[in-house]
Amino acid sequence: MDMEELEPIEEYVPGVANGRHYMARLWHLPDGPWSIDVIHIESLPPVHGSDRTWPTREEAVQAADKLVASLGH
Repeated sequence: MDMEELEPIEEYVPGVANGRHYMARLWHLPDGPWSIDVIHIESLPPVHGSDRTWPTREEAVQAADKLVASLGH
């Protein structure tokens, strides 16, 4: 019996942190934790996500926001 590979689910989330607009690409496998793939930030090169995961979409969005905010310091 062939096991079908699960397709990741991607979602683009816009935000503003530290006065910079950004677009984060989040992804997860069905019933899996959320990851940040890449963040496109206004006037900066893209930031790639980490190996970290978050149990909910909301926590991943908050993590992206904190990452962008920390770039201003």
